[in-house]
Amino acid sequence: MNIVPIVGALCMFIGLPGVICFFGYKTKKLKQQEKVLKLKLEREKIRLQLLEEENRKYDRIIDRRGR
Repeated sequence: MNIVPIVGALCMFIGLPGVICFFGYKTKKLKQQEKVLKLKLEREKIRLQLLEEENRKYDRIIDRRGR
């Protein structure tokens, strides 16, 4: 009995779709991670802006008291 055609068929119908699905899953996961990182970056930018505004406020208070 020749096993080569059976192994070839198994690889073609099970292995190849598995590999394709694996790479599709990884691509989707990477896109989600990229989206999360962009949102975190945007959150940090907003946080930095708030800190800069607060810093300006305290600078004005210090300038008024120094006069």
